[in-house]
Amino acid sequence: MGSRGVTRREVLRLGATVAAGAAIGPFIATPGHGQTFNWQRFKGKELFLLLYKHPWVDEMVKHLPEFESLSGVKVKYEILPEVQGRQKFTVEMTAGAGGIDAWHASMHVEKRRAWKSGWFQPLNAFLEDKTLTAPDYDWGDFTAGARADVTQPDKTISGLPTFVDPFVLFYRKDLYQQKGWKPPKTMAELEEQAQKLHNPPGMYGFVSRGLKNANATPWAWVIYSMGGEYLTKDGKSALNAPQWVKAMDWYAGMLRRFAPPGVVNFNWYECSAAFMQGQVGIYYDGVNFANQFEDPSKSKIAGKVGYAALPAGPAAHVAPTFTNAMAITSQSRNKEAAFLFIQWATNKQNAARELLAGVGVGRVTPWNNPEVKAKPKMPADWYTAYLESLKVGRAGLPEIIDVTQYRDIIGVAIQKAIEGAKSETVIAQAHKEFQELLDKTEK
Repeated sequence: MGSRGVTRREVLRLGATVAAGAAIGPFIATPGHGQTFNWQRFKGKELFLLLYKHPWVDEMVKHLPEFESLSGVKVKYEILPEVQGRQKFTVEMTAGAGGIDAWHASMHVEKRRAWKSGWFQPLNAFLEDKTLTAPDYDWGDFTAGARADVTQPDKTISGLPTFVDPFVLFYRKDLYQQKGWKPPKTMAELEEQAQKLHNPPGMYGFVSRGLKNANATPWAWVIYSMGGEYLTKDGKSALNAPQWVKAMDWYAGMLRRFAPPGVVNFNWYECSAAFMQGQVGIYYDGVNFANQFEDPSKSKIAGKVGYAALPAGPAAHVAPTFTNAMAITSQSRNKEAAFLFIQWATNKQNAARELLAGVGVGRVTPWNNPEVKAKPKMPADWYTAYLESLKVGRAGLPEIIDVTQYRDIIGVAIQKAIEGAKSETVIAQAHKEFQELLDKTEK
């Protein structure tokens, strides 16, 4: 299938599907009388950013000299893997050092915790201030889901969305074409295809994350597909439902039978590396990790990857989604200068650049940018998989204060099951620990 841009119809469908609900924040910046917005307002200031390793970040930092020239603000930054980055952020903020001006927040993990700790600088007033928000920024251009993901229970806005990352299916389309297959429509069909592709050591049928904590995000697809929930209606652990055991049997069983050796310690990086080396037939993860697959300097399978929405499970057809955002810390001594930076990083021009680099974004209009349509980096089915997944998207993790601890709890259970422990045993222990966590943190 050849490359093409996203059609106008697809963009309109995206808008109808995920951009409805613009009531979250009446902050569409438009030119007005007496507008005095000035990019050079904080010339001479210096910012420090804490960034988490991700293709969005890789693309954004290439263009930092543009912001420095535009604003006269000097930007220093550190890029760390996500888990280590969150640890550093917590240490720095707990110490009250005030050294971090803005960070690339994982809203699916940090939203409630950083909010409760008072570490987010609310952005509502900045977005309403025409002297601080560029007239063409257009808050209403972000999808409703993206805006909801950065909006707290008290309606404060904690960050500007960088991307909404649905999980999608990656598969070796060259092998599928040889066998006359189409992408799986059900989990049972995926399992059957993985089994037929599995021919170690040259080819492993399937891979997904096995590493503790990291494995909680792909796990979301399995538990939702089986009909499971994280919490009961009264806010207690729902991990003792039979769907959790069924989901563990499936996920741990797939990795035990069809994944490369050592998968119990695989994060997205190791999974992607094995896939790009041509060692794996089927893989699923965040859509925005896919741009490296099409880079011949990194990937042995460039041009041979197919993309599809994840298949339906016995109970539901869901794509777990995860949103990141550029956020300002409440301890920053340069909050307004930091706001200039985060709005620049998330503006329409940079969103179009991200799309050109093969990174999906949380805005609507850049998908129909003429340059994006003329020079798509990714194959047509990548764009289709992204849009189709947003239509069945659901936040991938429980919206609780200590999401990291939940991820550790279920992550250990998954690792033990991959190593051969009984699903019933590991899920019972996870349910006990998760309820204890909720009792301690959600009161």
